[in-house]
Amino acid sequence: MSAKTKLARQAVKTTAKHTARGTASRVTRKPLRSVTLLTIGAVAGALVGWMIGRSGGGEDHLDPIAQAPAPTSVVTNTNSTESASETGAVS
Repeated sequence: MSAKTKLARQAVKTTAKHTARGTASRVTRKPLRSVTLLTIGAVAGALVGWMIGRSGGGEDHLDPIAQAPAPTSVVTNTNSTESASETGAVS
């Protein structure tokens, strides 16, 4: 494991611990406020999920993948000694 990956994982772990401890501390100090905010968040999340579900989720509205344009033919200079074959290869 590279040092960069190890530091990134350690940062995520430390941040998660800090957030969990802070949340637990706030819940013990102001339980009513914490419950209220969690309830509002849950209701808002459920409402948004319900609205997205009612709209169809967007799967029916996907645009088809456009086909790539056909390759252009090789145009040679009339003064050139090059000639183009049917496959487009220049000889």
